[in-house]
Amino acid sequence: MDENEIARRASGLPQRFADRIPARTLEIIELMDGGGEYGELTIELAAALAAHHTPVTAAERDELLALLEAMELPTDPIAELNVRG
Repeated sequence: MDENEIARRASGLPQRFADRIPARTLEIIELMDGGGEYGELTIELAAALAAHHTPVTAAERDELLALLEAMELPTDPIAELNVRG
C-alpha cells in the first residue's frame, strides 16, 4: 500500500465510524485527518473503538490492521476490538 492509498483509505475512516465513537474522539481524528496525520488517526480510532467495546466487523478490523501495518505502526489496539459478524 503506497502513501496515496494510505491517505485515501485513512481519510474515509472518521465519517465511516462517526456514529460509533464519542464526539470528542471524532473531532480529534478529523483534525488529524486535516493535518495528514493518518497514522495517529488510525491508532486513535482503533483505541477508541476498543476502549468503548464498539462492535466492528471483521472487514473493518482487517482494514484498520492493514493500515497500521502499512504505516509500520503498533497494532496493539486491534486485538482488543469487539469484532462481530
